[in-house]
Amino acid sequence: MKWKIHIIEEFKYEKHLFFDIIKNFNTLGCLIFKERNTLRKIHNDVLGTLAVKSFKKPILINQYIYSTFRKSKAYRSFYNAKFLLSKNINTPKPIAFFEQKKGKKLIHSFYFSEYYNYDFTFRELIEKKEMFADWNIILQKFTEFIYKMHNSQILFKDLSPGNILIKKINNLYEFSLIDLNRMAFKDLSWDERLQNFIRLSMTEDMINIIGKTYAKLTNRNEMETIKILIDKNQIYLTKKSQKQKFKKLIGKK
Repeated sequence: MKWKIHIIEEFKYEKHLFFDIIKNFNTLGCLIFKERNTLRKIHNDVLGTLAVKSFKKPILINQYIYSTFRKSKAYRSFYNAKFLLSKNINTPKPIAFFEQKKGKKLIHSFYFSEYYNYDFTFRELIEKKEMFADWNIILQKFTEFIYKMHNSQILFKDLSPGNILIKKINNLYEFSLIDLNRMAFKDLSWDERLQNFIRLSMTEDMINIIGKTYAKLTNRNEMETIKILIDKNQIYLTKKSQKQKFKKLIGKK
């Protein structure tokens, strides 16, 4: 077994600390989630408080693909985070990634970033609207954040409620993106820009605010923009519902 390692300059002599975390990963810190991948919040006196993601072992064919033809999810998470920060798009600071390989197969990979102390996620804006007196303002500022990202030629393919962290600082809102391994960097068409909002599962009230704000920022017709978002959102929600029904039918969670 061989390891491919990349650590930021600040901690380049602390490789042993990262390996200690990998060795004891399942017992350290606190579990944030464990689904396809596992994410834990882990504190180290030297490295600070980290978010450490252990990516699930790929299926056999992908073990070869990620080792030879395509970059691993840990690699992409690290370098996509670096690129976002270079464009002043907020995301937790990348610290390191580790890839364990056996011959030409990728067996395991880990991504280390700073832990971001957020107040809530975009999901709370959907499910607990009544908790936010400035709900409209938050959505307007969020839309401005996404507009800035789009204008930086960045398409975040996993722009979903749980991947948007929000922190209130001195009555201003800061947005931070996580789970960055699926991104594209290119000029975005109008359709691609609006389609990018759809995985947010927006309510109609949200669509009205986001659509109106984005139209103003891009000098587009507000009503047409809102209508396109409503239509796209309905198609997405219908497909999502059908997919959930199918999974339930075959007994898959």
